[in-house]
Amino acid sequence: MEQHARRIGKETFFESLWRQRCNAIPIPDRFTRTHALHSSWYLPLPEVTLADYHVPLQYDSILQAEDRLAILGAQLAFADAGYVITPHAGRLRIEGLAESSVIIGTGLGGLQTAFESFLCHCLPPSALAAISPERPLSFQRLVIPKTMPNSPAAWVSIAFGLAGSCHTINASCASGTYAIGEAFRRIQDGYDPVVLTGGVECLQDPYGAIMRGFDALGALTQADDGRPRPFSHRHSGFLFAEGGACLLVLEALDLARRRRAAIYAEIVDYQANSDAFNIVQLDPSGKAIVRLLRALAADRKIDYLNAHGTGTVANDTVEAQALQTVFGDRATQPLINSTKGILGHTFGASGAMEAAVTALSLARGTVHGNLTDEPMENLNLPRASMAAPLERALSVSYGFGGHNGGLLLQKYHEPG
Repeated sequence: MEQHARRIGKETFFESLWRQRCNAIPIPDRFTRTHALHSSWYLPLPEVTLADYHVPLQYDSILQAEDRLAILGAQLAFADAGYVITPHAGRLRIEGLAESSVIIGTGLGGLQTAFESFLCHCLPPSALAAISPERPLSFQRLVIPKTMPNSPAAWVSIAFGLAGSCHTINASCASGTYAIGEAFRRIQDGYDPVVLTGGVECLQDPYGAIMRGFDALGALTQADDGRPRPFSHRHSGFLFAEGGACLLVLEALDLARRRRAAIYAEIVDYQANSDAFNIVQLDPSGKAIVRLLRALAADRKIDYLNAHGTGTVANDTVEAQALQTVFGDRATQPLINSTKGILGHTFGASGAMEAAVTALSLARGTVHGNLTDEPMENLNLPRASMAAPLERALSVSYGFGGHNGGLLLQKYHEPG
């Protein structure tokens, strides 16, 4: 249990960022069995079982990796928020939250089951054995629910008995940001006092077919050490991460205060728009991103910005120009960092992870450094992790298809 416990949770997560630990490893040989890849590094999906964390669910055996990650993330989020979780008839219950809503962002998910079931439908057993000598393949009777992008949100709702609105948001790499933004709006508009939200992603398959898809787009890092180096003259693409999850409890401020909850930050605004330009490329003009940043910042001083910062040449260039257009030269820019430069790109989960990083940074007055070198000119990029007085921060995401989203957060101050 102790070995597993060190791998998850906010303290382990934030410490790894603070120390700028990039855990990229070389891709396994089976990824290049039939086709060479340009990128040679990746971050494997964390392997977890609910039993490792004493989550007593009767249907663990039929869950997929992304479902387990979402359920475990929800348990950690509720416990951290001070809610009491109790086992009940093979599920979990949280007092007072029976009608709470769930909004989770995801990008792809469920593809491994779909791939394997398709092969089992089309090929004879002898061919399947040749394709997968390591383990037998079988057609999954639950291929449809396992392939549904909404399955993590649905399983969280089922597992915890959350009977409010439950849905999934898909906005590619911006899915987690969009999900948190829509949860914020539900609370702001009075539909819910509490929403469980965030992002989850599983891009895992045994032979690297999903990684090849990103590689074929020329989107992955070709660095010798796998580090993507966002906003560097040495950047060549993002580091492929097979997935992860980050779940957050959002609640109305008056409720959080009454409960004496640990409040990390306040969400002040959420904005989203579309490039309306290309299915995989940012608009080179960056005009939609500039519009998004201006709407979020308005006339407020922004102290810190968690950038999309993938490490692809085109994305970094467009994002850097937009930041300079909105915030001016380096001397007047907020502190800027890229969490993807350390964690890799978790696609639909990335925006939620970065929102969590932004909230923790505000609460602790710290900013993790950028794991990069030969930085692009005229950008306020701290190389080392540092303490800083932070009041307002932005967390932004830009997804395939032109989906742009951003959150404005501010430091929480106790009243009085």
